[in-house]
Amino acid sequence: MEKRQEITQQLIEMGFNSLEAEIYLYLLVYGEQTGYAIAKGINKAAANVYKAIEALSLKGAIEYSISNKKRCIAVHWQQLLERRKKQFDDTWQTLAKNLENFKPHDDQHEQVFQIEQAEQVKAQTLALINNAQHTLLADIDPRALNWFKAALEAAANRGVEIWLKLYQPSDLKGVNIMLRENGEEIFAKTNDTAFTFAADGNAMVMANITLDGHHVVQAYRSNSVLMAFNIYSGLLYEIVLTGVKQLMPNKDYQGVQKLLDQTAHLHPISTENQVFQQYYNQYKNIRQGNI
Repeated sequence: MEKRQEITQQLIEMGFNSLEAEIYLYLLVYGEQTGYAIAKGINKAAANVYKAIEALSLKGAIEYSISNKKRCIAVHWQQLLERRKKQFDDTWQTLAKNLENFKPHDDQHEQVFQIEQAEQVKAQTLALINNAQHTLLADIDPRALNWFKAALEAAANRGVEIWLKLYQPSDLKGVNIMLRENGEEIFAKTNDTAFTFAADGNAMVMANITLDGHHVVQAYRSNSVLMAFNIYSGLLYEIVLTGVKQLMPNKDYQGVQKLLDQTAHLHPISTENQVFQQYYNQYKNIRQGNI
């Protein structure tokens, strides 16, 4: 029953309504039927069933018998899916070509947006990583790391400086990693998957997603320079402190100094780096009263 409900939902996502999905599955299971027999079999009003059958015919999901048009049969599911996939691919290619002529209006620069779909959260985070140009900092639950691993390595390969706070060892290439002591115990205390990213001082994403990766607990993204500046600064101090806490138990003072030297250029205000310049220039006119 649970699998049938899942299939019904997937058919709905593919463009069927709930009654059409139910009829299509009924025909797959029981074979050729009349509209009346279908209505009786699924306990639905005959008039509604006949309308749904007509809609399914137009969608290419069922076929009528030549000898008796009152009887119909479901098109094999594999044929249906292959045809719908081709239709989707054709539409996607045409739409992408047409949309190339449109330049989206950028009216979201200083807004904070709440995201409610898990796949959209992942897509927005990948976009942040792919668009990063200089520096990217992040705190990533190991349950989320695989979603972004390839994009992080690609960003590092093109010259983006990346510093991560992680909770388990990782073989990420070209990335600076600070490993949280007793990290597995820390993330195991929560029943969700969490991560926070900040890039270049002008973009941030923070999210908590359910363990199965399908639902959002809370998620936000923003291109607000103020928001990104503060998230960046918070991540920087978390990353540095995590590294220091690894070194101090062994009294590795040289290692601590080395880490501080390696990360000194990342501090926005003291070095007036690129992140600081973003922050300063974004609000310069407001500070000077030239609004």
